[in-house]
Amino acid sequence: MKKKSVIIVTIGVALFGAMALTLANNKKEIDSRKEERATDDRIAVTVALTQIRETSRQWEWVGMTEPRKEVVVASESVGKIVQVNFSVSDYVSKGAILAKVDDTYKRLALENAELNYKKYKEDYERYRILRKADAVSENQLRDMKTGFENAAIQFENAKKQWEDTQILAPFSGVITSKNTEVGAYVNPGTSIATMADVAQLKISLPVSESVVYQLGKGQEVSVSTQVYPGVTFRGNIASISPQGSNAHTFPVEILMANSSKNPLKAGTYVKVSLKMEETGSALMIPRDAIVNSMKDPSVYVVKGETVELVRINTGREDNAYLEVISGINEGDRVVTNGQINLMNGATISIIN
Repeated sequence: MKKKSVIIVTIGVALFGAMALTLANNKKEIDSRKEERATDDRIAVTVALTQIRETSRQWEWVGMTEPRKEVVVASESVGKIVQVNFSVSDYVSKGAILAKVDDTYKRLALENAELNYKKYKEDYERYRILRKADAVSENQLRDMKTGFENAAIQFENAKKQWEDTQILAPFSGVITSKNTEVGAYVNPGTSIATMADVAQLKISLPVSESVVYQLGKGQEVSVSTQVYPGVTFRGNIASISPQGSNAHTFPVEILMANSSKNPLKAGTYVKVSLKMEETGSALMIPRDAIVNSMKDPSVYVVKGETVELVRINTGREDNAYLEVISGINEGDRVVTNGQINLMNGATISIIN
């Protein structure tokens, strides 16, 4: 009996050992699969080296058209809107009546002030004649003159308040937004509409320090846009800021006449080109590396086996390359293909 018990215990120990060995082997296999799956999670990308390149004799920048001037037209009176004479996209001339505020009380006040002014004017003229004949004293004439001058001030004030009930266009331009309707109650400063002058457009560009010293006011530039393929607009440098930003870029403003044949709207992306006599060099990256828009460009920079999303400042264009003013350095590797699958800190596999 004792012998049988020993045999059973021995068999149990052997079975337990076999199970433990099987479980250990299974764990190794699972861990191995996890490792393979982690390797498979790497995102395949292609990269390019950020490097100093020679630039062509033509400099290019990407910008956006803006109205030469734009204002919010506001009411200068208080009351109820009784008339609105415009819609969005209407062209209005300078001095046109855009809207009217109820002028009942202001008009009555003006009529009363006008009557008072005319009465004092007649009395003052009569007192002047009487004073020459010594029929009134100097003090009486002076008091009448003071009354006349006060009446004139009140008349002008009432006239101005009545005129303020008519909201006029400050310049000739296009209505870009309508902010009121008939029946609305307004106060001084209440927005009625937004107007823009798009007969001339301006383009603001951040130009790098290495280039801005070679530009001059009045210099002609070419402007093109994908909206009108093959069409070239002409513009001129209107101003160059004497002060740069922390990124060593200087705001340069381009002015261009809008075209009646191919009219541009404010807010259109355009390419500004300028031919120069001399070539140069700059830190460049492929355009394909840009993430987000050209107004807020970023790139994925390779950091070991992961990537970091870095915001950059760009300058001119040179064919398929863009100048980098700040954000990354020469020798950095940037992702040029596969960005759509990336996020900050993603693990990558470089395939080129």
